[in-house]
Amino acid sequence: MAQYKAHPAYAVNVGGRTIHFDYFGQYRTDDPKEIAVLDALCPTWIKRVDEPEPKTEEPEAPAKPARKSSAK
Repeated sequence: MAQYKAHPAYAVNVGGRTIHFDYFGQYRTDDPKEIAVLDALCPTWIKRVDEPEPKTEEPEAPAKPARKSSAK
């Protein structure tokens, strides 16, 4: 869930739908499209007040050393 703060009664159009911030200037959403649009407006017009979920990336596995061939 993403939480945002803006001026009271601030409104943003997202794909033909209008998002309205409440009387206190707060808005919460789980919709990824809304989050993308609202994040693009940060920090100029609105502020995200929760911590965005960190992007988890798989750590790269260390390279295995090459096996030595036994030359006799």
